[in-house]
Amino acid sequence: MQVEKSRAASRLQSRAGASGEVRMPIYVQLVTLFHRRIESGEWPVGRQVPTLDDLTAEFGVARATIRYAIGFLEREGLIGRYRGRGTFVLKKPDIGVWHEIPTTWSQLVNVEPDVKHEWIGCRRADTPPVPSHPGGRLAAEYQFLHRLHRRDGVPYLIGRAFVELNLFKSIGKKGFDNAAPYRVIHRQLGKAIARAEQSIVVGTASVDEAHLLDISLNAPIVIAYRSVFDTKGVLIHESEGVYRGDFVRVRTQLK
Repeated sequence: MQVEKSRAASRLQSRAGASGEVRMPIYVQLVTLFHRRIESGEWPVGRQVPTLDDLTAEFGVARATIRYAIGFLEREGLIGRYRGRGTFVLKKPDIGVWHEIPTTWSQLVNVEPDVKHEWIGCRRADTPPVPSHPGGRLAAEYQFLHRLHRRDGVPYLIGRAFVELNLFKSIGKKGFDNAAPYRVIHRQLGKAIARAEQSIVVGTASVDEAHLLDISLNAPIVIAYRSVFDTKGVLIHESEGVYRGDFVRVRTQLK
């Protein structure tokens, strides 16, 4: 038992501080791990979860950090705390559908359009985007697109994008309204697209993001940054996709 506790604490700390890895707050790691324990049945519905003292000893973190993470699950309605009895699992997370973030250009352009999305904004960009990937140059002007995506009525993605202005004009807002954006861009430009890069990081939801995604403040989110360049090295599309952490996964074939 002591060996397993030491391993759990070691895994938690390594995710937070190992060189080259995304630094994720400890409490966010705990929320994600506790979610998995409920989803997998390790913490069954109707059963009492370990005490704060037990969890503090298991992970080697401050008692207040454990209490803060447990509080997230309570606000989501997954657990309930009862004075004199303890803390019990009330239900499993409602969301049972995962969204897989595409990891190749082919997957990205062939992704099925969302069941529903709503425009938050569509306007001429006041300032150019800051490229998330180096090695190109900016266009003269961009159009800024801002949308909220839903599946089965659940908000799961906030999309913010800068599209090179002439490209946007050639497609039109209606073109982006009726299909997946990268499919539209691919059809429009084809071989004129020279390079596309994606970076994925883990973070926590801001006030605005929490409101739009219907999640708690500082809840785990996954952010996908994408840059698309044409054959002249011009940045024609720069986007930031903010996914709720309990809806998304990234899967790649290693061999």
